[in-house]
Order: sequence, then structure tokens, then C-alpha cells
Amino acid sequence: MYYFPADEGNLCHFTVPQFNIHGNYFLGKDVTNASATTPSSCADKSYPFSHYFYHGSIGYFAFYEEAKGTYCADDKTAYILVGGLGTYDSNGAQLAHDRGSTEYRDSYWYGVTGSVWIAYRILMLRRSYISCKRYGKRCDRMCESLRLNDAVVYVQESMRLSAYDARNYHRIALLNLLVEGLMGDLFLLIAQEGFIGRLQYISLGYNLSGVMSMLFEMIETMHWLEEKIRCLIKRLLFNYETMLLGECVCAGAMQHYLTALNRSKGFKHSDPAAKYASPYVWSLVGHGVIVLGCVLVLVSVRSIGAILYMRIKYGCFTVLTTHCCVDATLGVRGKLVVLGGYSFDNQKLYYKLATLKAFGMMKMVEEDGHEFLVLHKLYWIAIPRRDLFIIESVQGKRVQPCPERLCTGVVSSFTQVLGGVIGDSESSRWARGAFDNRVGLEPATLKI
Repeated sequence: MYYFPADEGNLCHFTVPQFNIHGNYFLGKDVTNASATTPSSCADKSYPFSHYFYHGSIGYFAFYEEAKGTYCADDKTAYILVGGLGTYDSNGAQLAHDRGSTEYRDSYWYGVTGSVWIAYRILMLRRSYISCKRYGKRCDRMCESLRLNDAVVYVQESMRLSAYDARNYHRIALLNLLVEGLMGDLFLLIAQEGFIGRLQYISLGYNLSGVMSMLFEMIETMHWLEEKIRCLIKRLLFNYETMLLGECVCAGAMQHYLTALNRSKGFKHSDPAAKYASPYVWSLVGHGVIVLGCVLVLVSVRSIGAILYMRIKYGCFTVLTTHCCVDATLGVRGKLVVLGGYSFDNQKLYYKLATLKAFGMMKMVEEDGHEFLVLHKLYWIAIPRRDLFIIESVQGKRVQPCPERLCTGVVSSFTQVLGGVIGDSESSRWARGAFDNRVGLEPATLKI
């Protein structure tokens, strides 16, 4: 910190290297009326206080906050009300050496990236709405009912960020936008409190969950995991039963975690490391510690919840690692799994009829009697009417991958559960073919 005497008090330039924060605060010399948020015990020992600071993000911009209030000499705490929030196109060394300005500063980077993200989210919601509407009409034509829980699963699956034909460089772009959203949540935690602050913590957990899901999706497409390990991770961490539980626990514990972290000696005395590594690099470490703490909470809560659920539901833990040919063939097409949607019979795992409907899986029978599993294909933006693709051949209760092609026949609901072991010999070649999530593009009518 650097102090400068002023006419009515002291001006201080401060830095918080672990979060790449740079700013100034002014502390008056004369006692004044306490601010609205100041406790009554500080009524006679409050001094004028105001500050502004920049909080560097991952991208080429920084968040800005200005606030006014009073400083209590008894508890050495400033009680303030935020007067303004914004962004500024600066980061790294340029932000560290910024001398401030009394004029309005234009900022475009956050506005452009934020507009792109909002526009894509709107298009995604539109895609989800049309997909759900069409699926509901198909269920009506087939005289099939859809339970509320199953409808929620279908809605969530249709709201996935990546399309079925996404490549990993697409996912990296989405991951960058998710991380920027995560940084925005971390900054807004400073400016929010009370009920709105709790909602901000939930938003942080939700964005972090999206980052975890996108990273796991990338790993799935690279086939680095054996099927047994892949199923275990997905059922423990990415399931509908414990999805929101982790976010709620994270929201409850996050404030205490951040307070303890900021008061720790390691963070308070990190100036030498920040000067050696640069404020931008050291801020990645500081924010990384916060994110890792959140990840630990999410992973622990979801894993424990999934284990307990499996024990209560099925009476054993074997279901967590049991192979299922439907899971293997879906691969990254499935955003999350439904732990209660399985039928465990004779050490084999099957998808229940309700679960098949929840994921939008239907049956098509050709003239020669061959049955196929049909699934809706999610595109990036386009919403063609011919969006049903054949992805698997059905033989009794078992499914096997087949060349993917456009569905041209009449579809109906399944009348038997599907699943069982993966093929006759659980070969890596079968599993690799099952995990391929890219569907060959067929000519389709773009009538929306």
C-alpha cells in the first residue's frame, strides 16, 4: 500500500495481488454520521470512506467498482454501498501501471463477448423450446404420456451447450466463455450480499458445473478413459439426482471459505511471489485456489450423494461401474445420467421405458423387421424438421452401434427395456465406435 496525505484525510493506493486487484481508497480525518449499513456500536467512531478498484479478469478486460460509506475505527471495517459497476479494456502489466482517470472510460471487450454469449444462450433456448415442442407432439401422436421428471430431463438434455457434431475446438471456445462467466460471478460476489448474494453463489456453482461438464465432455471424445472408469465418473459427478445439491451446499459454504482464504497468512503475504510471477499470473493462482475449493465441494457432495442414493435404491454399489450398452453408445450425446432410471437385473443394467422416453429415444422398424434406436440430433443453431437419426440397431434388449443415418420411417415407443453388457466381447473397438458423437450431415429441410 502507498499512502498520500490529502486536505481532508489520506489517499491510499492498494493492490491485492492474489486477485489482480488495483485501486484507491480515501479515508477522512473527521468523524461523520455512520452509513446505513454501519452497526450502532460504531455510531460515534465512523469516518468518511470511499474507494474504487479494478479487478483483472482472464480476458483482456477488468471489472470496475466504486463505493462510498464509512469506516469504523472499533472493528476496523468499512461499511459501504456500491455506487457503480463496469468494465475497462485493460489487464496485465497495463492494468498494474494504470494511473486512473477522472473521465468516462469506454469498454468494448466485455460488451462484445457478453453479447455473443447472451445471443448464443437465446438461440440455445429457442432450439430447446422447438425441440421440446416437437417431441411433445410426437408423444401425443403416439398416445404416450410423459411424466414431469422425464420431461425435465428432456428439457435439460436439449439445453446442452454443445451440438452433437461439436469438435473440441468448439468446446474450448465455449469453455472460454464459461470461464469468463465464472470470473464475473467471482467479481459480483464482492458487490452482492444477503439473498442476492446467495443467488450469486449458486450462479457461481452452476457455471463451475458447466466448466466441469465441458472438460469431461472433451475427455470423453478423446477416448482416454476405459468404459468402466467413464461410467463411474459420469454416474458419480454428472447425474440429475445430485446435480443441484452440490450447488446449494457450495452456496452455503462459499462465503465462509472466501473469508478464511482472504484472512490466511499465505494470501496476505504473497506480494513477493506476485512481483516475481506478475500480477496477472499470480491472480490465476489466487482464483484457481477459490475454484479448486468449489470443485472439491461439488465433487464431494455429488459423489457422496450418488453413493448413498445407489445404496438405498439398488442395495449395492455395483451399479456405479456396471457396463450398459446404451450408455456406451450414447457417449457424449448424454449430458447427464439418471441414477434412478436403471433397472438392475441379474447383474445387468438396463434403461427403463420411462428413461428411454426421458432422453427422447424411440424405435423405428424397417420393412424387413430390423429395429433401430432413433434419437433427436441437436444442431448448433439450425432446427431442421428432419432431426431424427438412427444411431443403434436393436437386437432384443441389446443395442449395438450402426452407421448413423437419417430416419425416414415411422417411429414408436419401445415396449422393452434396453441395455445389458457391451457387445459379445467388450472390445475397445466397439467402445470407440460407440463413443463417436459426430453424426454425418444429411440433406435436411431447413423449415423452422
